[in-house]
Amino acid sequence: MTNDEKLMVCISCGPNGEKLIDRGGQLAEVLESPLYVLAVTPSGKSETELQPRIASWQAKCSEQGATLIVRQPEHQKITELIAKTAKDHGITQLIIGQCGQTRWQEIMQGSIVNELLKRIEDIDLHVVSVERNDVLTPVSVGV
Repeated sequence: MTNDEKLMVCISCGPNGEKLIDRGGQLAEVLESPLYVLAVTPSGKSETELQPRIASWQAKCSEQGATLIVRQPEHQKITELIAKTAKDHGITQLIIGQCGQTRWQEIMQGSIVNELLKRIEDIDLHVVSVERNDVLTPVSVGV
């Protein structure tokens, strides 16, 4: 490893988790950095119900050389959970998928991205479009 960067991808039970893990793997390879994947699961679901999804994430993490962390938000906001996990692991680069909030939800509930930015001091935030259907190609980063 040539730097002190640590990346973490945040995923949920939606359909784009594997794509985000791949994207994080590409960035981690370019930056020669470790990759963590935080999977936030719904509070009401049992581990048995989630096992097939978790197994799929674990397989994708193994392909990318990533460490999978599975958490449920319990009684906290998802942004609090993400920020705490990032700080606990010394994360410097955070990757999330594009939020599915409507403009109305953003007005009523607040922007997830803005709330997250307030909580993650000194951590870069990357937002990946979930509409990308193309095969993700390696990115070139001027380091």
